[in-house]
Amino acid sequence: MKASSEVRFHLKSVPIQRDGKVPIDDLIHIPHYRKRISKKRVEQIAIEKYRKYGKGNDFTDVIREGPCSKEKSQRILKDCCRNRRDKRGDLHKPILFRTPTRTSPQQFFPNCMHADIIEDLKKRGNVPIHPTGVSPLYPSSFSSKYTIEHQKAQTFLEVLTQLPFSPPYIHKLQLMLHIDKEYYNTLIQSDERPRNRAKVHGENIGRRHVTYTFSPNGTVEVGVRSSDTPFRLETDEDESIIFSFLGQVRDRLLYHVSDIRERHIPPIMDWILKACDLNKDVGIDDTCQLTLPDIQIKHADRVFRLYVKSLHDKAVYRSEESLTLKRILPEALETIRYPYKSVEKKLDELPERIKQIINTSQISKCNCNQCQDHENANCNGVC
Repeated sequence: MKASSEVRFHLKSVPIQRDGKVPIDDLIHIPHYRKRISKKRVEQIAIEKYRKYGKGNDFTDVIREGPCSKEKSQRILKDCCRNRRDKRGDLHKPILFRTPTRTSPQQFFPNCMHADIIEDLKKRGNVPIHPTGVSPLYPSSFSSKYTIEHQKAQTFLEVLTQLPFSPPYIHKLQLMLHIDKEYYNTLIQSDERPRNRAKVHGENIGRRHVTYTFSPNGTVEVGVRSSDTPFRLETDEDESIIFSFLGQVRDRLLYHVSDIRERHIPPIMDWILKACDLNKDVGIDDTCQLTLPDIQIKHADRVFRLYVKSLHDKAVYRSEESLTLKRILPEALETIRYPYKSVEKKLDELPERIKQIINTSQISKCNCNQCQDHENANCNGVC
């Protein structure tokens, strides 16, 4: 065994002769493959890094994931900031975006959280809150301030002019119904509130959160939190979608109170819409998100707001009004969709009403000889 091992050692240690020729068939070509990082993986790294450290991707993250040069990693990040088309020709939004301020090295953030990231950076002071610009007509420092305020006012007016053309939406629905008091005692005791003994139950239906509040007297209040996903209320189809969603809300309520035969839960048409928020949204860019003001007006028990709303991947400027209705659901939605319908109905009835008033207030004619001409205004029929 020792001799054989020595032989193998000497055979391995023999150098290859320079003039030795190896047949082409015996040559083995081993290609060198470089690991390629996908754009989906770049987006995933950006999301994880921002959620963990509050920072964006830079070229070092790409190099760490897939060995490549600095120039190529920067080119990959820039390509992720452009619109792209798939094999079918459909246009897709960019995966990453850059903030208005430049950093060294340049950071790239996930576009699916665009509005949230801009809002977070604004609070941290990492982005300018005023647009830049200097008017050549006013070379002093006053001119810069005047130009900035003028740009802000102009942008504000442009957004306001787009509001009438935006479809109406509804969110933050507060509904009420009544059930038998017996169901209150069958609910879980751990959810009971200490003050009013109300029991609360929450459900997630799609992207919206629904809260059921049960009172000892049998009143059930249903709150639908949908500020990020409001319901459009423009056509009959939009109204049907709202009723379809509320059908799911009622189905979860039936299951929670164990009313399988649907004997005690009233139909949706009998539910009362206590209050809601009516809103219109206008899409805005990063500059508008940083500069547009937040306004709130309270007058005659009505609240009107204008504010910047972050919808995760985009930002909108929202005009919002809080409504107190206290009507059954079909009538409340009709009032919201056609706010002037009641006024138009009253105007249509006005001629008939005036005619009735004239007939009831007409003075009876006097038959005496003194007032046959009926011009005596003091005559009441007895002379």
